[in-house]
Amino acid sequence: MFEDVIVDQNPHWDNLFFEPGIPRKAMETVRKYIDARQVISIVGVRRCGKSTLLRQTINYLIREKDVLPSNILFLNLENPYFTPYRKDIRNLEKIYDDYLKIVDPHGTIYFFLDELQYFSDWQVFIKSKYETENIKFFITGSNSQLLSSKLITLLSGRTLPLTLYPFDFNEYLLARGEQAASPIRAIRNRNRLRKLCDNYLSEGGFPEVVLAGKKLLKKDILFNYAKNILYQDIVPRFELKKPYEVEKLFYYLVSNISSLFTFNSLTKVVGLSDKTVKDYVGFFNDAFLLYTLERYDFSLKKQLRASKKIYCIDNGLTASAAFSFSANIGRYLENMVFCSFLQAEQKVYYYKTKNGLEVDFFRPDAIGSEKLLQVCVDMQNEKTRQRECRALFKAFEELDLECGIIVTMDEEDKIEKNGKIIRIVPAWKYFLYGVK
Repeated sequence: MFEDVIVDQNPHWDNLFFEPGIPRKAMETVRKYIDARQVISIVGVRRCGKSTLLRQTINYLIREKDVLPSNILFLNLENPYFTPYRKDIRNLEKIYDDYLKIVDPHGTIYFFLDELQYFSDWQVFIKSKYETENIKFFITGSNSQLLSSKLITLLSGRTLPLTLYPFDFNEYLLARGEQAASPIRAIRNRNRLRKLCDNYLSEGGFPEVVLAGKKLLKKDILFNYAKNILYQDIVPRFELKKPYEVEKLFYYLVSNISSLFTFNSLTKVVGLSDKTVKDYVGFFNDAFLLYTLERYDFSLKKQLRASKKIYCIDNGLTASAAFSFSANIGRYLENMVFCSFLQAEQKVYYYKTKNGLEVDFFRPDAIGSEKLLQVCVDMQNEKTRQRECRALFKAFEELDLECGIIVTMDEEDKIEKNGKIIRIVPAWKYFLYGVK
């Protein structure tokens, strides 16, 4: 019944390796988890490279772990062939039975299920096989359902989660043929790295977009990504009756990236109820599309009531959907910094001093100067310089800190005052090495 599609999706059975693609840092985590019994669940926004990561894992199993190709089954369940069968979980069992008939594997089976959320009640199938068969599962999905309380309840203690994001700056450089392996090499190539950082700022890190040739094509791809996430991941999953409302709110938020907002203020702008706005923003987060940033406060009640900031998973997605790029470079740079924290899985807030000065990012668990960080396109204007530094020095005083960072497009400097230090770092260097 399923023999044709199974064979077509598993070329490694004929010793044909998958295209390796750009090496992903996430492979370090996969290697760490690969011998564990638990299911590896990989989630992330659409088109961020989850399928490629699975194929890289298959190459790794065959080449470095000496796993027999026939013991590896890969299924892309987004394939239209499976559409008529998605409502009946028994079809996953039939697919697996057909695989056993084709190759007759021996020993541990490595079962890769890509975009598993397309099948209803898939958790039941995974749990059953996990408990009765010698199978190592790798599953992916484009929404946080794979990390939901439902999954945790059904597969308690049986999953190891991994969130994948679009390319970070280092991966972006590899994709563009540049390897800044050391600080010395980076300094020698600084002009090219600055240019590539500018490009990354505007086009983001979605693999297909980075590797596309024409600028206009990149924008079209990104615009379609946004539409697909809204109309294939969010609208059908949450059974929304008025998809144009979701789209209206998304485009408003993405056009005001890194801005402060309250749910009440959004209701006035987009004409939706407070509850609807909260729900929709939650849906955007669930699809790894938009994220909210809380204000840090020692009082949890005040923190929850304070205005939030909005950020997008990828700068390119923002630039393709928003109304203007050049006039908002500072906001895009700030969004890029936020994404770097997201990729590093670091807890982050924004901070407001007692006299109302704002610091863009505060990371309580970071070390030294990495705790407080401002983002500013340039510090050439004296008023701008004083404003950014004044907020940091005041935050130092209130949080009992000694140093902080200002990330700019192209400036490098150090400012000292009363034993406190602010390091000004160019973006390309910060994204490569942090602060040295």
